[in-house]
Amino acid sequence: MNTFEESDLQITFPESWLVRKYDETTAYHSVSGHGLKGVDFLCLAPDGRLWLVEVKNYRRREERHKTHRRNPEALAEHVGRKFVDTKRLIRVVNRAMRRNWWIGLQLLWYDLRKIDRPRSHYWFWAEAERRLANPRKLVCLLWLETPELNPDYEAATAEALEEWLEPGNELKLAETQRPAGVPVTVIRKQN
Repeated sequence: MNTFEESDLQITFPESWLVRKYDETTAYHSVSGHGLKGVDFLCLAPDGRLWLVEVKNYRRREERHKTHRRNPEALAEHVGRKFVDTKRLIRVVNRAMRRNWWIGLQLLWYDLRKIDRPRSHYWFWAEAERRLANPRKLVCLLWLETPELNPDYEAATAEALEEWLEPGNELKLAETQRPAGVPVTVIRKQN
């Protein structure tokens, strides 16, 4: 099942997607504390695109989890760095995998056998880098839950965030009230 919890939200991705929660991957744990940040989810969609998904929930939650929304430029810088660092991590992981002959042999075996979606984490990272090589195959999604509907805030955030993306990358902003055609379902958890 492709349902996860993040920022007091229940997020469901299509069953046909391969999804990794970034901070639960071995790759994340290997670079944690070295200054690299990452998005919340890495997703391989069956249409050949790689989705980098970051979730921000600024709606009122319990007092102990109270969050303050950043201005659009600061939010864009924070999320933009996560997109950039995640792409960097994908490349670093693949460089490390290519140094190990056994992993290279496994990846070759998957290619020769034409296995469509092996469950291998090695294959997931190799496929993510393959898709990353084509900027038009990358979708950067910011799921942004805000306390009020404010198109100006969202437009300013999107404009500032575009500067962090490579030409050809697609940027999407969505929230539960405006899913923006994104095939992801998000439900706010009741406290």
